[in-house]
Amino acid sequence: MERMLRAAFSALVGSKYAAVVDGRLMAFALIEDCRHIAKAHTDLDDQARHRLVAALDACEEANRKRNRVIHDAWATRPGDVMVTLQSTRSSHDVTVKARTIGELHQLADEISGAADHLTAAISAAFGSAALRIEDQLRLELGHDISTEFGT
Repeated sequence: MERMLRAAFSALVGSKYAAVVDGRLMAFALIEDCRHIAKAHTDLDDQARHRLVAALDACEEANRKRNRVIHDAWATRPGDVMVTLQSTRSSHDVTVKARTIGELHQLADEISGAADHLTAAISAAFGSAALRIEDQLRLELGHDISTEFGT
């Protein structure tokens, strides 16, 4: 899904140089930035904009669930466990459920489905070639774009 979010970001920006920026962004920031650009993008008609925002919403939901699985893993114990999360300002109880293999497969399917939805929305809005904009600079330079440009 992150790979498709990076491709979407580059397609929305319309430049191979977007890869220099998007390589530093995490999934949540990519989703938010893509959503803001899509809403302001003057080349998108209302139907394409709506489809793209809906795909980004699906990515956001899948990413939220993925984060819960990953970040709650530290507290996972057999069965359901009540954990109190404390910060400097407040605390709240959270029930952490042990994940089954089936739940993890379902989450993987949801993440994959969200990525497919985003791919379809970008292709419909800009054409399938737009999905390859993100790769152009990497191919020209002969290496991946990283947060430390040129490494």
